[in-house]
Amino acid sequence: MIEMRKVSQFGRKQLLRKVTFARHDESIRRAKLVPPHEMELQHIFLFTAIASSSLIVAQSFRVHASGPRLAALVVLIASALGWLIARPVAGYIAAILWCSLLLLPAMLRHRTRAKHDPLYRARSPTITISLVVLALILLNGAVFLIEILFGGPENPLTLYRLGELDTISVLYAHQHWRLFTALFLHYGTVHLAFNMFALLVLGPPLERQIGAIAFALCYLLSGLGSSISVVLLAKLHLLPPLELVGASGCVMGIVGAWGGFLLRNRDAPLAVQRLRNVIVIVLMQIVFDLMTPNVSMSAHLGGLVTGFLLGLALRRQPVRGI
Repeated sequence: MIEMRKVSQFGRKQLLRKVTFARHDESIRRAKLVPPHEMELQHIFLFTAIASSSLIVAQSFRVHASGPRLAALVVLIASALGWLIARPVAGYIAAILWCSLLLLPAMLRHRTRAKHDPLYRARSPTITISLVVLALILLNGAVFLIEILFGGPENPLTLYRLGELDTISVLYAHQHWRLFTALFLHYGTVHLAFNMFALLVLGPPLERQIGAIAFALCYLLSGLGSSISVVLLAKLHLLPPLELVGASGCVMGIVGAWGGFLLRNRDAPLAVQRLRNVIVIVLMQIVFDLMTPNVSMSAHLGGLVTGFLLGLALRRQPVRGI
């Protein structure tokens, strides 16, 4: 009743009409919101194999490393053929080849070289966590536990009650808080783990470059930009009514912030090379979005563009890595 009083007469009629339609079309709503776990894993495996192999191929031409390049090309070709011929198991095929031809050989080379070269061992990059990234991972994990306690992270009603981005509720019931709360909700363990791993890899280096406060603002504002872009497109009838959850808009904002930051500081050592890596990541994400059902490219691009604009405004500091 309180929410309905805040809606205008026209908005109330539109809300009732759309909610009634959504209730009669619950099966379609669930299909749009809920991807099967196996299909989700398949696309994650496929995306990981293609993205990392593409980076290896792109970098190998500059350093003339024919061995990894050939192995990466084999993974790319096999992944493409698997997608065309054996789509139900293409992700598993790509994952097996990626592990056997790229990951395990790289680990063995790294271990052998580190064993015989102390200087290489000291300079070897490692994944380290930073303060804000740790806080964000813990916060997302805590919200995920709340989802479990209140009905499960795969329950559409639970996600709605906890604040999923439902464009109908935002536009017609003025529940603008959903623009923010949806950024911390996730559908299932795989969804949460994939986003948090991406944040763990991309976040700490940027946080060390720009500071904790600036990084937190980039993360949150990129997420809000992602949510707002989806709502605006739905308002303009360029997108159908959607229900979205996840931190991927924030993560893509971090990718965009890296791009803007490196572009502004492109005269720094290795900045141009790392900017190329960012471009490859963006292209691979677009391919992933096009290949994967139940993924909002609009949300990802909205976060990416917002983060890029914020990155252009970041104060110049030495670029250490990505």
